Amino acid sequence: MRQGVRAVRAAAMELWLPILMIVLVWVATARGSSFYFPPLQQVAQTFQQMWLFDRVGSDAVPSVRNFLVGLVIATVIGIGAGLVLALRESLYDAALPVFEFMRSVPGIVLVPVFLVLIGVGDGMKVAVIAYGAIWPILLGTIDGVRSLDPLVRDMMRSYHIPMHHRLLRVILPGASPQILAGARISVALGVVLIIASEYVASTHGIGYVQLHAERTFAIPEMWSALILLGGLGYTSNIAFRGIERYLLRWYHGLRTAGQGGSAS
Repeated sequence: MRQGVRAVRAAAMELWLPILMIVLVWVATARGSSFYFPPLQQVAQTFQQMWLFDRVGSDAVPSVRNFLVGLVIATVIGIGAGLVLALRESLYDAALPVFEFMRSVPGIVLVPVFLVLIGVGDGMKVAVIAYGAIWPILLGTIDGVRSLDPLVRDMMRSYHIPMHHRLLRVILPGASPQILAGARISVALGVVLIIASEYVASTHGIGYVQLHAERTFAIPEMWSALILLGGLGYTSNIAFRGIERYLLRWYHGLRTAGQGGSAS
């Protein structure tokens, strides 16, 4: 019962401001005559028609699919490469200048490069998303592994614990808070890169619809695409928070126990 009350209270604290803003915009634009700010009711009707019926399969689904595939690729490569670099000091020192240079180049700038190397299609979009999203995960993995207590590493070596047990039972769990912190940043970057990858040489996708609406002055369609992108980012963040809460339940339990012990 208490958990239900707390959940309702947390939802109310999180949603009251967005709901208030929606009401204010709805009232402010209801009788407005601005071409660039149509009534929110009209935008909502356009949103319903476009993203629940007309364009959900042709544009929304491909964008979400590319987003998820790019994040999965970035996660697998980022965690794998981060573990190797963090556990091999000499390799980390040699690769650091290269990584610092590459991560300083935004994924948006490399859209023409991937377009030439991979060609037009979903592969190019997935590559752009994966490239831009990999760096927070990679650096979070390296920082998390390197921040483990050296005594723990020495103990694992002294007891001759096999490497796969070290990785699965000690290293990855110990580094998971930093890894997931980097992954949360990657989720936000992935939403931005969806649009960047679909602005160039694309014939479908949320970004393509939004850009086409801007060029043709289809203002309600433009706003509905922007609302969908914001909703995608917000939904992705909520889903990631749930995954993070599940994977780090042991970590939050330790923190709660430590705070209770310190309070007593």
